[in-house]
Amino acid sequence: MAVQEHFEGFDQAPDEQSRSAHKREAQALRKLVEKIADLGDQSFKKLVLDPQVKEALIIARSLKPRSDERRRQLQYVAKIQRSCEDFASLEEQVNMLGASSKEDPRTMRFEKLRENLIVGDVSVLNAVCSLIKEIDRNKLRTLVKKAKVEAEGDLEASKPNSRALFKYLKSEFTKAGIDVPNELIK
Repeated sequence: MAVQEHFEGFDQAPDEQSRSAHKREAQALRKLVEKIADLGDQSFKKLVLDPQVKEALIIARSLKPRSDERRRQLQYVAKIQRSCEDFASLEEQVNMLGASSKEDPRTMRFEKLRENLIVGDVSVLNAVCSLIKEIDRNKLRTLVKKAKVEAEGDLEASKPNSRALFKYLKSEFTKAGIDVPNELIK
């Protein structure tokens, strides 16, 4: 019978990453770079990136969406990004840009309040103004009015006024340090 020998190298975890793990990480970074390239202008400007990476991303954003040139440029951006910065911080930055209800549980409350302001009557607006004394009533009224006109229009179009109303409500409630009361979101 053959005597089984003991190899110490197999009992321990390998010191370096496996080839498959390296490929998975590279693929994830490529997808993240593609996600960054597809961001809007304002979100893209908020990212803190290495200047070389940012320059390469600006070039990629200017190319046609489904072209080979863009694909190659995004691969190049991913290659530069691997050598510049750690993947986790960039991923965290991108995830923080789109605040969903997971990151900010108040988001759904602000959306309901916005909807009530658009659909409801003046009583909702008065309740918000009485809750936050420092709020600019005229600005709020104007934003609500523009959002109402927008809501009556095309359903598929982007809604910048509705978004502006949401951002204004969120900033004013945050400044005041108040949560949206349940009475306003019924």
